[in-house]
Amino acid sequence: MLFLFCPQKWQEASNREAAILGYLGEQVPLIYCLEAEPQQGEEEQKVEERLLYPLECFIFGEDPSVGLEKLQQYSGSSSAQQCGRVFKEGETVYSCRDCAIDPTCVLCIECFQKSVHKSHRYKMHASAGGGFCDCGDLEAWKTGPCCSQHDPGTSVTMETVQAQTLFHLLLRYTTDMLVWEDTNELSEELKVKEDTYFCVLYNDEHHSYDHVIYTLQRAIACDQNQAQIYTALIDKEGRKAVKRGTLRSCQQAKDNIRRNSEHIIQKPLRVEILHTAIMAHQTFALRLGAWFQKIIGYSGLREVFCQVALEPAADNNNPCLISRLMLHDAKLYKGARKVVHELIFSSLLMDTEYKRQFAMKFTEHYKQLQEDFISDDHQRNISITALSVQIFTVPTLARQLIDEGSVIKVIIDTVMDMMREHLDSNQRFHFQGHNPDKFFRVQVIFHDLRYILISKPSVWTETLREKFLEGLHVFLRFLCCMQGMEEVKRQLGQHVEVEPEWEAGFSLQMQLRHILAMFQDWCSSDERVLLLAFQECHRALMSCTNQPFRSEPTDSYMCKQILHARPYKVSQEPVSIHLPISRLLAGLYVLLCQTGAIQYLPDFVDTLNFTELAEQPLRCVVLAAQVCADMWRRNGLSLVSQVYYYQDLKCRDEMFDKDIIMLQIAASKMDPNHFLMLVLLRFELFDVFNGNSSSKDQEVVKQWNRLTEEMLYLIIIIVGERYVPGISNVTKEDVTMREVIHLLCIQPMAHSSLVKNLPENESHETWLETVVSKVAIFKKPGVSGHGLYELKKECLKEFNPFFYHYSRPQHSKVRALRPPVPPPFCPGFSNIVYLLCCDIFIHILRRIFQKAAEDRSSRWTEPMIQRVWLLLPHTVSLSSSSVSCVVFAQSVQDKEKAERKRKAEAAKAHRQKIMAQMSAMQKNFIESNKMLYDNMPESSIQSDTAASSRVAVGPEQGVCSTDWGAQICILCQEEQEVQAQAPAMVLTACVQRSTVLTQDRGKTLSPEGCYPLFMPPDLAVGTHTGSCGHVMHATCWQKYFEAVQNTTRNRLHADLIIDLENGEYMCPLCKSLCNTVIPLIPVEPSKLNYESAELVGQHLTLERWVQIMSSRIRGLRAAEEAMVLFDECQADFRSILSFGVQEPPKFSRSITEMLGVCATTVHRVGLQTAPNDLCPYVPVMSWNTCAYTIQAIESMLQEEGKALFGSLQNRQLSGLKALVQFSASQRLKSRKAVIQKHFADMLAVLVPVPTVENAPSILEVDFFHLLVGLVLSIPALYQEEAVDLQPSAVSTAFNHLYLLHLVTMGHMLQVLLASHGPEEGEEAHAAAELFSIMSQHTDGLRAGVPGVESVKRGVLPFLRCAALFFNCLTGVPPPEELSESPESQLPLLCSYLSLPSNLFQLFQQHRDVVTNLIKRWCGNAAISKALKGEMQIIRYPRKRNRLIDLPEDYSVLLNQASHFKCPNSSDDERKHPTLCLQCGVMLCAQSPCCQQQLNGEEVGACTAHAAICGAGVGMFLRVRECEIILMASKTRGSPYPAPYLDDYGETDPQLGRGNPLHLCPERYRKLHHMWQQHCILEEIARSLELLNVMFPFEWQMI
Repeated sequence: MLFLFCPQKWQEASNREAAILGYLGEQVPLIYCLEAEPQQGEEEQKVEERLLYPLECFIFGEDPSVGLEKLQQYSGSSSAQQCGRVFKEGETVYSCRDCAIDPTCVLCIECFQKSVHKSHRYKMHASAGGGFCDCGDLEAWKTGPCCSQHDPGTSVTMETVQAQTLFHLLLRYTTDMLVWEDTNELSEELKVKEDTYFCVLYNDEHHSYDHVIYTLQRAIACDQNQAQIYTALIDKEGRKAVKRGTLRSCQQAKDNIRRNSEHIIQKPLRVEILHTAIMAHQTFALRLGAWFQKIIGYSGLREVFCQVALEPAADNNNPCLISRLMLHDAKLYKGARKVVHELIFSSLLMDTEYKRQFAMKFTEHYKQLQEDFISDDHQRNISITALSVQIFTVPTLARQLIDEGSVIKVIIDTVMDMMREHLDSNQRFHFQGHNPDKFFRVQVIFHDLRYILISKPSVWTETLREKFLEGLHVFLRFLCCMQGMEEVKRQLGQHVEVEPEWEAGFSLQMQLRHILAMFQDWCSSDERVLLLAFQECHRALMSCTNQPFRSEPTDSYMCKQILHARPYKVSQEPVSIHLPISRLLAGLYVLLCQTGAIQYLPDFVDTLNFTELAEQPLRCVVLAAQVCADMWRRNGLSLVSQVYYYQDLKCRDEMFDKDIIMLQIAASKMDPNHFLMLVLLRFELFDVFNGNSSSKDQEVVKQWNRLTEEMLYLIIIIVGERYVPGISNVTKEDVTMREVIHLLCIQPMAHSSLVKNLPENESHETWLETVVSKVAIFKKPGVSGHGLYELKKECLKEFNPFFYHYSRPQHSKVRALRPPVPPPFCPGFSNIVYLLCCDIFIHILRRIFQKAAEDRSSRWTEPMIQRVWLLLPHTVSLSSSSVSCVVFAQSVQDKEKAERKRKAEAAKAHRQKIMAQMSAMQKNFIESNKMLYDNMPESSIQSDTAASSRVAVGPEQGVCSTDWGAQICILCQEEQEVQAQAPAMVLTACVQRSTVLTQDRGKTLSPEGCYPLFMPPDLAVGTHTGSCGHVMHATCWQKYFEAVQNTTRNRLHADLIIDLENGEYMCPLCKSLCNTVIPLIPVEPSKLNYESAELVGQHLTLERWVQIMSSRIRGLRAAEEAMVLFDECQADFRSILSFGVQEPPKFSRSITEMLGVCATTVHRVGLQTAPNDLCPYVPVMSWNTCAYTIQAIESMLQEEGKALFGSLQNRQLSGLKALVQFSASQRLKSRKAVIQKHFADMLAVLVPVPTVENAPSILEVDFFHLLVGLVLSIPALYQEEAVDLQPSAVSTAFNHLYLLHLVTMGHMLQVLLASHGPEEGEEAHAAAELFSIMSQHTDGLRAGVPGVESVKRGVLPFLRCAALFFNCLTGVPPPEELSESPESQLPLLCSYLSLPSNLFQLFQQHRDVVTNLIKRWCGNAAISKALKGEMQIIRYPRKRNRLIDLPEDYSVLLNQASHFKCPNSSDDERKHPTLCLQCGVMLCAQSPCCQQQLNGEEVGACTAHAAICGAGVGMFLRVRECEIILMASKTRGSPYPAPYLDDYGETDPQLGRGNPLHLCPERYRKLHHMWQQHCILEEIARSLELLNVMFPFEWQMI
């Protein structure tokens, strides 16, 4: 414990720094980087005790806990605290759309929940990592800058000399260790004698995970598991020591790693050899970083730390400590970078003054930092350059950096230097063969320029004007390199061989889109700046010699007008689509007009040549028109893509729109005749309209027509498109409203679709919310789809079919209506309208109408005429020549009307002909099938008692009302009756394990105990069989299945959709997932003789029936063992046959085969075992799936409040009926001895069976499963050795009756044992009497009489299931009341099942038998255990399972996820919190830390959980991704929309839009129904079928 006295020694030392360093040099190597790996927590404990505790004692001069408590009190009242929480990758952050200064201002979830912004319009998204919470930053928010936790208080300061000394020493120590170079040496205080080294492997982004593992296995001879551990740590921390030893052995390992990792196209891995002491000190330096963050979190110490970090070095040639760390950032490994960045966040960026000083240092080193980042291979979120968003977005700091640091110039110079290598001989950019990764990193720098410009100044100073214009000048120099770059020339003859690079240029344009707008926005806020900016921009444009003319000006003549212009043809000369300076000049000119500063323009710029200004934009428009006319086909798709993006939303506002504005400027200032002549020249239509050109080549004529259409469309746009502030008196809201109207005129659209199709500003706002309610009606979504906005009818009058932002596909969808009257031009643009009355325009109209009046239809087109008709009414004045145009137009119009009338009459005649043919066919069909109409069956009332009986069980059983009848095969379309001896008809089916009804989630069942013969009452895992209800011939299905197997094996990743090995296929008709077929078995007709039944009933009491059954079972066992019967037993043994037997049905071979196919599938899936026809549990699993499926259906109907009968869909009813008949036929397929043994074992639960011992108690079985098994297996007792027999109708009736009575009484006792609460009435007295009998034979039964109503409620689900079962088994229709209302069911059910309405009378009717049975049932030891709490008791009615309750507000879930801690990992790396919707457990998904072994294979947490919780089927909500994951088995899954919608009725996967989300109950109910009805497998298969998977996803890793 000598280290406790170290602080005192350091205080007394003459050289304190040397003393502390000496102590660190002694202790650090003893703690870190030892040969043996320390135990978990042992290393940290030593660090706390030996290193950090003495350092804290030195700072405070007393016990650190006392000192920290004092600081806690100081900081509790500190001023304007900032949260400063550093975001991890994937963490959810919030931004207020109402209050944030810009979109980069965000809050962590804790601050958001405690702030006023929670009730505002907010957005949420996943952080890329590296930023921090802006809560408490007064400049980040318009209102509510602090949450309740970070409210400002009074200012308290604290000073300590000890802290300054120690901080200076430790920060220098940390810096020296982290920026360590090979040439450095440890100081004397830190040197050690030991000569041991580490071979350290570093992370990079070039080598794959598997490549590193392979390299380590080869280089250092480690096994795969160790190599995987090393690789995971390297990826997480950035480096890992992979070998310890001598310098020579480490050098050898280094050479081996480099040699094995080097590739012809790949650099070797970075490997270094470090001394163990250096490695130890570097590790401790990182630990000091975390310690610094804790210490400086208190008031006073942060200021000391910032002073030390920014203090200039003693040697002026060296930078300060924080600058050293910044400049060395690109060389640091990942773990060190994170510590340094978080240290900067928690110190320098938390204080306004030190943030300013740090920003100046950052700007000073900006160029070097960006160069290092570009040459680095790590992502930007772990680069020091990512801190720019924290600095440049602060408005006051941005102004200061512009004033004092010329930051705009610095940023643009940095970009220019990085891209200088792409300049060609003409000083223009050319990106052919560029490095995409490096180019992407360079473009990231533009984000910083956007951050600087994001808040325009409200007050300008002379210095700010000077520095801004200096930055603009540099920016214009950069734009000069883009002006006219990447020219294209029309390819003639041969198609272009190599597509030119074009993506880089447009990528650059997209980066500059908002920056150009922001420069213009800044200029508009100051009149002088605007004028000087226009002057600079015009000078830059005039200095560009990128696209010189290649000939002298010539004169062109048309209609006595002369145009003096240089000849140029877009189709023959090079042309560029990139004209940023021309477009910036157009934007500035409009701003001059809008602000009124245009009047001062002559003082700054000489006379403008508008012909020159319009030249370049006009070329671009003509290029787009010629591409549209297919004149540039041989230039390939690259040019088509450029023209597409030129007019697309992503680029059009700073490309196409600005070109139109420049043309409007030119049209307003030039002579209208000269302007139109220039347009005709550039469209290469001058000679065509002058009558000097003609061609017989139809291709050329088509091109002329198309170009004429595009030219007229351009004139329409120039004259009619006025929704630009400055061109007409409109606002931004008017512009947005017009965009929305024209989008909704195409079709109703969702909110997200509208947002995607609207231009957004630098803050990603579209202003849609401000206008959409004025022009559209919102239609809410249903259980699927999304909400839609529909245009209000009164807004249709604003629709313009020639809207210039429509794409070609959108133009094809709109109706040709007359456009509305546009708003008037501003005075500066009012001359544009004279285009429509000038001589050249009249001449153009005349020529077009002349062509249309001619007989040769190839010289004009309908779109051409439509455009002319639109322009004609807008002609201001009509001369004599224009009158002739109207005459021509009228003649053309008359011809068009006549043609339309002729076509309409022809169409009418054609419709009448078709209707007459249909009428004749209908009459012919009726005549041919007259018998169908004459012999329609009528409902008749049968007076027979049997026919009208609505009893399904016992001697009063009614007759079967329905059978399968004739069925049509969905494959061959042939009809066939379902008969026992006919070829088999089968029903598609899907068998799956299920936990939908479980009362003990997570419990697993295995055949080692009583299962599967006895299903436990908690229904832990069942086997469900569902069907889509489609019928096929068995032979047709077999052929189809073989074809599916043959075709699917060749399909890519088909195993993800269907599992061929397990017999899966898609239904041919509805594409439901199936894995077996159920043969259709005809219902055996009931031939019950009621007189005989009455006589038998007088002799065959329950007591006698029990005796007969016991004797039969005893005799069968004796016959099986001794093969002979004793004479005295012969009578009782055969007495079961005396009540009637009959021959069992004989099935065709194909039906028998299909019975085996279905039974094998149920057995294989239910028990998760290999197929085995001889397994004795094959029939048992068939009975179990029958019972479980009925229980699942009953539970679903009960929850939905539907009637028991009449509510099921036809496919559910057909599947259930087929399943019951299939299960009943299993006794004929299996060996009789097996069925007889199963019956005896099951009956032993109810009555004493001499051959069975250790039967389970009544609390350990599910009685409905028991009832189904007993009913379906009892006919096996009638089989004789020499002949196959089955009970007659009378015997069957009494067997069913007594089995149902016994099982019902057993279940009532089961319910009574778990019930409580006395009641009054006749039924209550019967219950009390029964309870008193039970209490005589039961230990631990609690006092009191159970409530009758609770017993009724507990028994009701069993009776409902029994009614469904016997209805499908016998075909007897239920009482009509059961098909109408789910209320008052018990009396009706009792009547249908031949039970007394007072169920307790059963015990009185069979008092003689029941007394002994109750004694036996209640005397079981398991009953006592259960009543004493030693065994779980299931209470009835069972709890109906539902998916978990989800919060209404999705941010609550995000809050839960933010507090989620992985149970197997302590790091803070990004996790994927995933919520199980079945049980509510939060899991760590898609992470190696939580992988588990499942059947010998590594699987993710969700897959492992689904195997236990949902029997392999899972439904999970990925919280941070807002997405449902459906899983079925280890290899299959699919995404599904989450049930959370925004205010616009849309889901938001991946939180891409970030709108507030709220739970939609209807959609969650739909999810619940999907789960409850066992449709998850089906949904996954359909989803994967539609997705057409190209790349398989490893679902087992989730």
